[in-house]
Amino acid sequence: MSRRRTTTAVSSNPTRWLKQPLHPTSRQKVLITILLTALLVAASTGATAGQARADGDSASLGLIAQSPWIDDDGDLALQLRITGDATGAGLRLGLHHPVDRRGLLALRDDPVLGAPESTLTIDVSDVINSAGVASLTLPVGPNGILRSRPGEVSPLTVELVAANGHLLDRLVTPVIHLPIVPAGEAAAQRPLLVGISLDIDGPPPLRPDGRIELDEATVRHLGAVANAVLDHPGAPVDVRLPPATMAGLARSDDLAHARLLAHLATAVQSGGLHLRSSPFVTADPEAWRQAGRSDVHRDLLDHGDQVLTEHLGAAPDRSVAVLEPTAVPSTLNLLSRLGTVYHVVSADHLDPRPITASHGSTHPARLLDASGVAYPALVSDPDLARHLVDPRGSVSAAQQLVADLALLAWSDPTVTRTAIITMPDDLAIDALTLGLVLGVLKNAPFLHLQPLPDLFEASLTADAAAAINYDLWPDPVTSVSRRATDRSLAETTVAAYTAMLGGPHPDATALNDLLEVTAAAELDGDAMGAYLAAVYATVSGVLDAFTTPSDQSVRLTAHRADLPFTIHNGLNTDARVVLVLQSDGRIDFPDGDVIEAVLVPGRNRIAVPVRARTSGDARLQVTVRSPDDARLLQLRSTQLMVRTTSLPGVGVALFVGALAVLAIWWVRSARLRSARTRPGESP
Repeated sequence: MSRRRTTTAVSSNPTRWLKQPLHPTSRQKVLITILLTALLVAASTGATAGQARADGDSASLGLIAQSPWIDDDGDLALQLRITGDATGAGLRLGLHHPVDRRGLLALRDDPVLGAPESTLTIDVSDVINSAGVASLTLPVGPNGILRSRPGEVSPLTVELVAANGHLLDRLVTPVIHLPIVPAGEAAAQRPLLVGISLDIDGPPPLRPDGRIELDEATVRHLGAVANAVLDHPGAPVDVRLPPATMAGLARSDDLAHARLLAHLATAVQSGGLHLRSSPFVTADPEAWRQAGRSDVHRDLLDHGDQVLTEHLGAAPDRSVAVLEPTAVPSTLNLLSRLGTVYHVVSADHLDPRPITASHGSTHPARLLDASGVAYPALVSDPDLARHLVDPRGSVSAAQQLVADLALLAWSDPTVTRTAIITMPDDLAIDALTLGLVLGVLKNAPFLHLQPLPDLFEASLTADAAAAINYDLWPDPVTSVSRRATDRSLAETTVAAYTAMLGGPHPDATALNDLLEVTAAAELDGDAMGAYLAAVYATVSGVLDAFTTPSDQSVRLTAHRADLPFTIHNGLNTDARVVLVLQSDGRIDFPDGDVIEAVLVPGRNRIAVPVRARTSGDARLQVTVRSPDDARLLQLRSTQLMVRTTSLPGVGVALFVGALAVLAIWWVRSARLRSARTRPGESP
């Protein structure tokens, strides 16, 4: 059936051609298959709910499939879900005057249109099947009943009208009519370069008690991305994955989690998913910079890269960073030190904001730091992202998006320009929407999907001179100063505990894992406090594992001696400690007042070198502490009673003194006796 004959048939009998077979072009076959195959699943899923909502006096209309665009010899295929009582109802279709980008955005926010340029009315009974699906094949073109010209985007209204003329429901969808490019100009036509960037965050799965409990919404989002990318090879997607969740999937005993991790790894290694570097848990670099703890973000980023490389088999790319809404010029300096070369920034956070009507967001940008250094950047257009938040469903969302991209591509097809699509924060990623977007954008002749690094290279190489300087317009930062202070205290405690265990140890690693989670932006103060409490409770329990006898006393019978000190190590591992010695002044320590020791599990007897200064009773305080520089942790503190008896050196001195006295007495006595016997008297 030729195009002219189709038009004639429509003119004479508007419903006759609906029952005739459609003969689409090969490209249309691919595109229609993309939409109809995927969306029939959605249609069947929503049928039950739709029927339940309907009653005898109302009916509703939903778009479940549409040809993404038409060319000069093509037709528009539509599939509509009709629920409720549509007996005797009709479908009234109207194609309106073409719109520019501003008109398309206004249509999304406030779908108020004037009279259509052309209309067509069809009885529902002629096109609906037993499942409540109406299938339409509409001839659209310059000479058709629904008139459209190449290179235009025109709103199509579809109204469900009751037999009495009452309007039951209405929807609006854009119709994209491909331009006709003369053969001599085809080489000069440049497709719009398009990048898709997804940020998947989620609360950390590690709980304060050490259990792994994965967030179900995060797992669903990951599954949707993996499935959509694997179903559309050759359609690259840049993604920031949550490393903490990847580690949780690897530790889970659930086979579904193991399969998800394997699918993500396959998607990454096939090139469909392009990994961007991501902190181990969600963290705002500017917040930690303002708290004076940029090292926290650095360490989280390093750990995140390590986890992603280990579990997904590819190292993340740190050269491109999607700026947080709080980014300021100093944030650019911080990210640059961490390896970032290019930045993606939302148009909502630029000053001056790129003007939507002039397509300013499609040109390269330069962001200025505090010292005036310019960083290359590309602009993500939030208006593109907002198309995906469409209450009318995935098909409408995808169609609005591709229509907007078509207008951007056709505004100046001789210049290399870019468009970056991000997902809105309030949008849950589902495989259907993402799959539709990837399928349509991959096959659109006026678009070229690329990973972000390739997008930067192509854009800056072709149009570096067109780059525009912008200042950043940041959102307020949620302060983490209190969190940083609490974390610093816990870090010191864990460092002391690690030093006591002699360095890296599984027990210390478990505490560091809990400590790392405290940086997660998803945690409020109470949740963070639970993790810190778990850290302190673990360390306190370890300190209680060391005991000493309650009454240690020794008798010292020498001037210098090694006093025995006994301590029991209740751990199943060695513990490195220092003994800090203090006395009441009657004893000093010839080898110093600090003794390093390694306590093996069980009873330990340590020799403490001392020197007595006087005899009598003396007190010796022995405090067992962790071996870190601050000696933060006190394991045990005990007093020893040291009793010093008469020392051998003093006894010898007294004995020698006594002998000397006795000798002197004997000599003096002998002289006295000699003097008395001199006159000749016998003694």
